[in-house]
Amino acid sequence: MTEYVIRRILSIILVVFVIFTFTFALTYLIPADPARAIAGPRARPETLALIRQDLGLDQPVHVQYLHYLSRVMRGDLGTSYRQRLPVT
Repeated sequence: MTEYVIRRILSIILVVFVIFTFTFALTYLIPADPARAIAGPRARPETLALIRQDLGLDQPVHVQYLHYLSRVMRGDLGTSYRQRLPVT
């Protein structure tokens, strides 16, 4: 019985990890720029660079992914780009 429970828990962890990875990958497949959505279509390149730096978009993908996982594990789903309110 304990072996069954352990297998189920491990499978749940695997499924959750796959879902997190998939949702993170979707953000790169969507043809939208969060910095441009925040600053507007007529934003200057310097403004866009500052927003990307503030959001961590200037870091390598693996670093962004680790930050994403750590925030999601703590229940921090971030801030809405449009409404500027916490997602939760």
